[in-house]
Amino acid sequence: MKGIILASHGKLADGLYDALKMFSGDIEQIATLSLKPEADLKEFIDLLEEKIKLVDSGDGVTVFVDLLFGTPNNLSGKLLKDELYQEKVDIITGMNLPMVLEYTNSRTGSPSVDDIMSVGKEGIAYFNEILKDRQ
Repeated sequence: MKGIILASHGKLADGLYDALKMFSGDIEQIATLSLKPEADLKEFIDLLEEKIKLVDSGDGVTVFVDLLFGTPNNLSGKLLKDELYQEKVDIITGMNLPMVLEYTNSRTGSPSVDDIMSVGKEGIAYFNEILKDRQ
């Protein structure tokens, strides 16, 4: 089973993890990493590497980050320059609760990255229109 890291600006990753636990209870092989305004970027990368080692049981790790080309994404991406991480780390940006929930509930069956991203996109809707269409 692949490990999971939720990485974000501020406490978003911690909040998302808290919400995940409401649906799934305790989740194995998961860690969060929050970039604080005063953070040292080298320290962030070091912590990321530590968390990868912590959650990787040999099947690799999926890192969900909050923002494409944001600092957590860019720093995670730097690891992919190292062959060690190219084979074991997947990075998915724009994390939201539907995609991470889908991933945590189906990761023993190795969900595809395309399926996970599709679920994340499907979870974005203009509810006013949905409600109007149902009346």
